Amino acid sequence: MQVSSPQEAFPELGTVENPAVLYDGNDAFICYEASPRVGGGNVVIRFGQVIDFRIIPMNVEGLKGCRYPVNPWSFNEISQCEETSKWKALNPRFWLVSFNDVMVEVLFETVSLLSRDTERRPPHRTLIDAVLGLKAGTSQQVLR
Repeated sequence: MQVSSPQEAFPELGTVENPAVLYDGNDAFICYEASPRVGGGNVVIRFGQVIDFRIIPMNVEGLKGCRYPVNPWSFNEISQCEETSKWKALNPRFWLVSFNDVMVEVLFETVSLLSRDTERRPPHRTLIDAVLGLKAGTSQQVLR
């Protein structure tokens, strides 16, 4: 088992808001607050070909009891673990993402940045707009 930072350079997580999430049985979307150090606003990422997705009530203090040694308010990629070995034919990735009061666990095949804005809006509003834009074909996968 190895815990590391993912190779993707997604904007740093903020430490105030919990994320808005949507899982449709195939893709999972997470809208999170970006850290003020990287310009703030909201970021929406999309996990594709999701094998398993869980939201676990766990605050930052509870990370000590996590089965993996993850860092708070960060993307943690776990490799060489039980979760990925069960599905090795699909070459999956396993991430634990820690927020204030929840941890998101996702076992997936692909991940991408769906949108980024610098507005201070509730994450669920940004997520709704991004998903509707994706359906309408107006969403952009860009890092601004």
